[in-house]
Amino acid sequence: MVKTANVNFLAADGSEVCTLALYAPANWQVSAGLEAIEVVPPAQALDAGEAAVQLLEGVRYEYELSAPRYQLALGQQYSNSQDVVLPSSLKDRTHAGMLNPGLLTGQLPLVVQADGVVLGRASVEVRSRKLGYKADYQQMLQDITARCVDLLQDMRSPSAFNAEPDPGNDPATIGQRFAFVRALLQNRAFENALHRISTHPHQIWQHEAEDRPLSRGFKPSGKLLRQLAQGGRRVNVPLAHPLHSTLKTLPEHIHVNRGVLTEDTPENRFVKFALRSFHQFLDAMRGQVKDVVKDARLLQEINALCTRLDEALASDVMRRASEPTFLPLGSPTLQRREGYREVLQAWLHFAMAAKLVWHGGDKVYGAGQRDVATLYEYWVFFQLLDIVGVVFELAQPPHETLIEPTVDGFGLKLKAGQHVALKGTSVQKGRVLEVRFSYNRSFRATRHARVAGSWSQDLRPDYTLSLWPLGFTEEQAELQELMVHVHFDAKYRIEQVAQLLANHADTEGLTDEARATALDDDKQGEKRGTYKRADLLKMHAYRDAIRRTQGAYVVYPGPTTGGDKRMQGFHEVLPGLGAFALRPGSGTDALTAFLREVVAHVSDRSSAREQQSFHTFKTYEQLRPGAVEEQRVMYEVVPEMAVDGKARHTPLRETFVVVGWVKTAAHLDWIEKSGKYNFRMGSTPGALSLSAQVAGACYLLLHGNDGEAVPGLFRIKDPAAGPQVYSADELKKLGYPTEPSQLSYLVYDIEPAVDFAEYTCHYPSLQGKPANAALGYPFATSLTDILIARKPRTIQKRP
Repeated sequence: MVKTANVNFLAADGSEVCTLALYAPANWQVSAGLEAIEVVPPAQALDAGEAAVQLLEGVRYEYELSAPRYQLALGQQYSNSQDVVLPSSLKDRTHAGMLNPGLLTGQLPLVVQADGVVLGRASVEVRSRKLGYKADYQQMLQDITARCVDLLQDMRSPSAFNAEPDPGNDPATIGQRFAFVRALLQNRAFENALHRISTHPHQIWQHEAEDRPLSRGFKPSGKLLRQLAQGGRRVNVPLAHPLHSTLKTLPEHIHVNRGVLTEDTPENRFVKFALRSFHQFLDAMRGQVKDVVKDARLLQEINALCTRLDEALASDVMRRASEPTFLPLGSPTLQRREGYREVLQAWLHFAMAAKLVWHGGDKVYGAGQRDVATLYEYWVFFQLLDIVGVVFELAQPPHETLIEPTVDGFGLKLKAGQHVALKGTSVQKGRVLEVRFSYNRSFRATRHARVAGSWSQDLRPDYTLSLWPLGFTEEQAELQELMVHVHFDAKYRIEQVAQLLANHADTEGLTDEARATALDDDKQGEKRGTYKRADLLKMHAYRDAIRRTQGAYVVYPGPTTGGDKRMQGFHEVLPGLGAFALRPGSGTDALTAFLREVVAHVSDRSSAREQQSFHTFKTYEQLRPGAVEEQRVMYEVVPEMAVDGKARHTPLRETFVVVGWVKTAAHLDWIEKSGKYNFRMGSTPGALSLSAQVAGACYLLLHGNDGEAVPGLFRIKDPAAGPQVYSADELKKLGYPTEPSQLSYLVYDIEPAVDFAEYTCHYPSLQGKPANAALGYPFATSLTDILIARKPRTIQKRP
């Protein structure tokens, strides 16, 4: 176990200035094979484009310079980073202190200075805690490069593309271009292809002229027979030879063609040409680097890649191949044979990759960084884009949104903080959906509940999938609660889903004391900065704060099995939270299946979520102010439970009251004794219009000729059954006090509402009465309006 390491600082002339000693934490315990300090051989570090001394992210190291009068500082490219170099506060110990790389993975440039003058430079490598982060970084960059090249090919056919590679004349974009080119050339597939070509090269049989003595055997032909008859420097044929009777002399030598196996083939010449093209491009790129100090790592990586190309060009096969006279692009060997097809593919993509600029990639590989976490965020975007392209039919090709022409090439419009959106549709049974897939969409804080946004603070998920029915605009869908947002966040540093989501069974069996202890540990972890559930709470923030959000999920490079977990708020796929494992080579199937489930669920017009969203829309359709204290006193008699004494009472605004007219005292007496109230039917004046509110009414309010309501409310016995139809004769049999004027009536079975025995409605102040209510025409209203119209009484003011 390495506890300490030394780093030498060199001046501009290569002389040693001083030495930096780095010390690992005394209590460091090796976990998951991770050392706090690793020192790799210089040759291995040079080949990988890394520093020999390698630290670990998130670990604090003590340091000390060998020269007490010097101070340690960061290189200029990290001038904005704070709290990385923490010198000692002691006056005579400013050459020592703490080095805190934090999450700055990649090359960390350091300088030693005296009185603000830089005297020497060095660098250390900061490794990610992920064991396979180097392979992940390279694979993700290769995937992004391949995807971007595909987008360029969709944008411009290869036949119309200028295939001359150009490193560009902007030093700021050299590193970005090199990243794409390196992804093509510095990967296992390309290296294996070169190895395959060197060990199993393409060979052909070639005829070669040879001056052969006549004494050696040969295969006769017409040309050779002519040489036998006409060749010079002849010798006599012995008398005993069978040919003597035909030819008296024969030539000493003849010219014959022999078959020779050669590697100087057009295909091998093309490989040599391609490797030289790559090398020339890198040489030109190297010449464009102006700031040797700032771009030291870039130069090191260019040199390392050039060295690999030199090694490939020095192989026996390439040395025996001559200069190409044409490009055999139609050769079956180039297109199909293992090794050659990979080189051909790299050469075809090379010119496009060399012209591609990705300004958003600065945070990934700029200034020597290897920000694998940010690269993972970009990589997940392309993976989700592919999945969205499979599940939905995109309205326009992705290249029209993601690629734009620039002065000297093409730019990838993918940058953290900038909104990129692609739209599409999905035809499902029951509903045709529109979809918008967004990267870094911001949801601004707004008080307007019917528009897109957050009701608490500005939020910006990494990826947002928005679904709404075809025929509505996005604004209309937000207004009518038809919009469904599902968010995803990329979290590269999460190792296991258990760090984020616990099983219900993990806590159900715990005692109250054990559960309290676990929560206390979480609180202490939050103070120490090691809180594991912060990402989960962020998903809750997306789910709860962003309006019309039905799901929020973490995407992380977890294990291939057991890495996915979904939690549902109820019994349907939405609303929900969860995590999906997605890493190079695995994880897309689960996400594809999940998005198909989401689409099927949103298309289901009979789902509970559909019903809930409709009632949310209707509930908040009109802005109704809350009841003031005086109004709440009016209806303080409202029961909490329904008639069965078990279920909750329906909300006051969804509890309806049908209002009827009492003609005489005898009529009221009959109502109270018979427990029935009749309404006229049909289209005659004063007939009851059988609306949904009337049919589902729970209470009955009666009023008389003087405009006052009869004291108390009546409860309709079976609101679900609604009113029944009675004939005029049936009413007479029940003792109706007057002669019925119609053949049929709608009759409610009623009883006194005991809970409202002390209630008296002030009918004249009842709001929302129709214009014909003064004529005694029936109507329906909500229980809220009825209770607010309570007959005034003396209200005790609170002291």
